[in-house]
Formats: sequence, C-alpha cells, structure tokens
Amino acid sequence: MRRLPNSSEKWAAERWREWHVDLITASRRSTKYYRASQVQGALSTMTHKWWKNATGYQIWPASFKDSNADGWGDIPGIISKLDHLKDLGVDLIWISPVYASPQHDFGYDVANYEAIDERYGSLEDVDNLIRESNKRGMKVIMDLVINHTSSQHAWFTESKKSQQNKYSDWYIWRNPKYDAHGTRRPPNNWANASQFGGGSAWEYVPERDQYYFHLCVREQPDLNWYNAEMRQAVYESAVEFWLKRGIAGFRVDIVGFYWKDPSFPDNDSGEELQPMEAKYIMNGPLVHVWLKEIRQKITESFGHDIVLIGELPMTSRDECLRYVSPESQELDMTLEMDVFLVGEDPNSTNCDRERMALPVIKDCIQKSQSLIDDGGWTTAFLENHDYGRSVSRFGPGDGPHRDAAAKMMALLVGTLSGTMFVYQGEEIGMTSPTHWKQHDWRDPADVRRMRELEEAGDFVSLEKWLHNARLWGRDNARTPVQWSAAQHAGFSDAEPWIRVNENYVEVNAADQVGRLGSVMEFWKGIIRLRKQHPEVLMHGRFSLLDRENEKIFTFLKSSRADERQQMKVVCNFSDDEVDLPTPYDLQQQIWELEPSTSPGGDPARLRPWEGRLYRLVA
Repeated sequence: MRRLPNSSEKWAAERWREWHVDLITASRRSTKYYRASQVQGALSTMTHKWWKNATGYQIWPASFKDSNADGWGDIPGIISKLDHLKDLGVDLIWISPVYASPQHDFGYDVANYEAIDERYGSLEDVDNLIRESNKRGMKVIMDLVINHTSSQHAWFTESKKSQQNKYSDWYIWRNPKYDAHGTRRPPNNWANASQFGGGSAWEYVPERDQYYFHLCVREQPDLNWYNAEMRQAVYESAVEFWLKRGIAGFRVDIVGFYWKDPSFPDNDSGEELQPMEAKYIMNGPLVHVWLKEIRQKITESFGHDIVLIGELPMTSRDECLRYVSPESQELDMTLEMDVFLVGEDPNSTNCDRERMALPVIKDCIQKSQSLIDDGGWTTAFLENHDYGRSVSRFGPGDGPHRDAAAKMMALLVGTLSGTMFVYQGEEIGMTSPTHWKQHDWRDPADVRRMRELEEAGDFVSLEKWLHNARLWGRDNARTPVQWSAAQHAGFSDAEPWIRVNENYVEVNAADQVGRLGSVMEFWKGIIRLRKQHPEVLMHGRFSLLDRENEKIFTFLKSSRADERQQMKVVCNFSDDEVDLPTPYDLQQQIWELEPSTSPGGDPARLRPWEGRLYRLVA
C-alpha cells in the first residue's frame, strides 16, 4: 500500500541543522549561566522572593475532603479545610491536577486545560478557592502537565485524523518500520517504564498509518515541543488561562522530558523492546530554550513574582543548576526525587528496606541542599503523591515508635533549607496501609501487574509484588486524609473511592488538635521555629556530619550572613537507644536544646527515632 510522506520526519529533517545550532547555543548559554552562578555563590539566596520563605502544602484532591458525599474529594472540600492549613502555618497550597480528564493516570492525562473535572467541581469553585485562600494569606499554585495530554484532548483527536491538518505535527508521529516478512513494527525498540506497562512506547493509528509516541501510558500522547504553534497554544491554554484567574504559579510536571532526540534511534542492545535511555529523552539543551520562552511570556504579562517549581527526577546536580540558577530565568526551584528512589532496583519492580541505607539518603539530601550554595534554590520534602508515607518508607511504620518517627521526620525536613512542602496527612503522621489485599489497590499500574501475575498463576511473584507495593506503591500516599475517628475517617459520608487506612481511629486530626505532644502540634512548632530563624533554617548553609553513620543523621545549619548563628540537628534513624555521637557531644561550645521529639531523656543518649535541634548560644 502506498503511504503518504511522513510530514513529521520531513519537517524534522529540514530543521535539523537549525536545531543543531540551537543545541550548541543553548549548551553554551547553560554553561555560562552555571559558571556565573558559581561565581555569585550564595549572594542570590539572600534575595528573599516570597516563595523562598513560604511553607508549602500539597493537596491530592481526590483524597483530601469530600463535600458532597460521592466518595471523591473535591474543591469545596478543600475550601472547608483552609483554616486547618492556615493554623498549621501554610503560606502556599499546591493543588494536584483537577483538570477535565478521563483519569487514566489520576488526572495527569488532561483532556482540557481550561475545564475542571466535574468530580472535583467547577471553575467557579477554583475561583472561590483562590479567593478564600488569599483572604487567609495563602497563595495557590497548580500542576502544569504539558509534556503530554490525554488522548481525548481535542488537539489529539484532530491530530490523529490526518497528516495534513493544523494539528498534525502537534504530537510526535513516525512511520512504521517493516521487517523482512513485511510485518509492521514500531519506529524503534523503546519501551515505556514498567509502572506504565512496560510495552512499546508507540501506538499505531490506522487513520494516519503512523505511530504516536507516549512516554507514559498509551492514553497520554506526548506533545511535539519542536512545534512553535503548539507551544503557543500550550502557553495560552495551560499557563496564561490560569494566571489570569489569580494563581501564583505552577509545579511543572516532568519538565526535563519535553525534549526527545528527533531521530528516535534504537537502543543499543537491539532487543525488540528496551527501556528508554535517558540520553534520548531527558534534559536536552532545547528544554532550556523552551522554558526561557515560557518564562519570558509570563514575566511580560504577569511580572516577576510567578513561581515555577520543576519536577526533575534522575537529574544531576550540575544539570539542576542549569534550570534554577538566577541567570537562567527558567525555574525558581527544583523538586528532586532522588531520596524517593533509595531502595528501588533499576527496573522499578522491587523496593527493599534493606537497601535504604541511611548514608545514601544523606547523600540525596546533601545534593539538593548544595544547589543553594551556587545560587540556585530547592525544595525540602519527604512525601508526595507518588510514594509511600515517610514514616513507613524510611521509618518503623505502625508500632510503638510511629509518632516518635513522625515527629523526627518533621524535625528533619523542617530544618532543611529551601521551600518546604508538607504533603496532606503528613502533619498527623499518616502511615502506609499494612494489610491491604490485592483487591484494595487502585493504581492502574499495580492493578494491571497483579492481574497479569494472577492470570499466569505466578503467585510467588504476586506476593512479592504486594510486598513491594506496600513499601513504594503510589496508593500508599493516596488514602483519604484522616480527619477524625468517625466513619470513613471523616473524609466522606459515603464509601470512599479508595480504602481508608485502618489506623484512622488512633491517627486523626481531631484527636491531635491542641494535644500537647501530638504529631500535629509538633509540626506547628517546627513551622513557627522555621519562620523565627529563616536565615538559618530556610536559607542557611547545610553541612553534613558523620556521613558513614548508619543510624544517626547529623548536620549543621549556619547563617550565610553570620556564621555565629548555627543550629545542629541530630536524628536517630533506628529502633535502638544510642549514644550521642562523640565528635558532636556539644561540650566544647554552649548549645541550647530547642525542640526534641522525645523531651526529658538522657542528654547523652538518643531514644529510638528521636530527633534533637540544638542552637549555638556561645
């Protein structure tokens, strides 16, 4: 059969020379910005933009609060709990996706950037949320999901109709390959990540006799960022539309993946399906060109106070700096995921507590903190919507030390420099569920894999998958917020869309409000202390001590303007009572104990999962 010419490939070939020049130029610019930021050092950290001193709070709307008894969290439910956030000390609310979506990836498959999914509410509800948050001195940011759209987005439904219409090059299309037997094959041998099925990264569309590329699931076709008309449409629909409604900025989803090598070569192994290699899909120099383009448009229309927070998984420190140096004018801060990957094996199918070595966790945190030393900015967080609860992932989980560990985690993250984010439920010490069966899981990736193993009769692997899912599965972070000991944890009057953690009777917000020694009250105290000592706790220099200690995490925080302002943090990551490390016995200077997660103990010994903060006074 005679096929139409591949307009995408022809277009790419004609512009390859132009792109190559852009690649070289962008690379040189990035190097220049990086070196300039090194020279400037910490000077830029003293320029206190509003977002540098903010305390952020991430909301996963489906599980936050249901207002209309349909079992699904919604925007009016968020509004009903704004006073809870204000009382906690929150200044900045990050709302995970609420856009119109078929929910193949929990809202990260956007069908319309300018509409709200009806299960969450309406545009008027979002306007009300922004207004009510601003009344309480809190700003709102939203997720910016523009690496891909839903396959149900109007742009894609038009793009797949023809190779010759306005939208034909708005997505990544390539011609099939044919083997020696004339069998149609995908354009290359790339497979998407195992959490998205692990199958081919290409999906065939008969109408065009072509394949489209999808980094994630097949219902999430990737946008073609080389197309300037598409970039302008994305800006108008996904960025400008919401800034005009009064949000303060965006958390930018998987920002380093906008660029793909346009030649789409086979992976070197030559196997039929192989995981995508980072060099072909991540952090290409043109990403910096495109981000500068977005930043310039934002600045011209909305000024310099709009914040852009970029998710940069698996990105080196030097590459992160190219995004967040003051000279780059791209992102304001990074969300680095390194600490969440500790314990996972390379193919993301296993996660063992035994591999979660504390020195490796220290390295991940040190990497993120060091960005500030060279003029960049970062975030401080231990939980988000994609990974298990910190008390269960890095701590003992449910048991006698649960609350101690929850407070120790609060002390740790609350003393790190950068913009701190609390994830919903973290402030009360929520944990990952421990006794879920196969039917309790809702994450499509886990559900699909467990069904495959069950159908294959591989019950040994199925039990292993369940074990791993209890440690790192995304559903662990998406159980309903435990507001009270009432039915369904006070989240809803109806059966929730996902099971409530069974410990809600003893772990809930109503029980902790105003109760001395509770996890929530400790969090409030840490946030207050953070705001009382911003030059040390928000902007201070991080110095890791005793890196090889496998039980104790010790670091020093010092003001960049006055080295006499110092605080020392000591955290016991074990079930054992341990001696305070000898090199840091605090005897040679006068240190005052600020908060301890377990007050009243032996000054020379740390209780299990105890954290202490000392302030230098002389």
